Amino acid sequence: MNSFVCIKRKMGTLVISKKENNQYKYTYNNRKGNVIFTSNSYLSKAHCLSEINVIKRNFSIIKFIHYKTPAGKLFFKVNVNDHILGVSRKFTTPLLMEKGVNDLKNNFVNSEVLDFTEDVFGIFPEDVFITNNI
Repeated sequence: MNSFVCIKRKMGTLVISKKENNQYKYTYNNRKGNVIFTSNSYLSKAHCLSEINVIKRNFSIIKFIHYKTPAGKLFFKVNVNDHILGVSRKFTTPLLMEKGVNDLKNNFVNSEVLDFTEDVFGIFPEDVFITNNI
């Protein structure tokens, strides 16, 4: 008898994307797809990948610095050796911010990296959907 066990994976993703100004950034998205953290901008995709790998190898020295906006929203910055690597999204409560920090702490190192910098579909020819009745 074959049986399959469905394992619910609690993993986030690191998504590299190209901004309108042709610079690159990456985001950490939780398992639901919500952006938790956005990196600084970089001139190349290779720099994004390099930073992701450095962070994964040295995650134990990362500090999370908490801030509050004038409107009362909460966010954190990710800091390594007094260098800010990026900033979180804005949270409405301290509990939600702590959940975001904990998600990053628990899942960043094992997160899959997705590259959304290339146009994989290209330009569709107009006549692709025209059918010939033969």
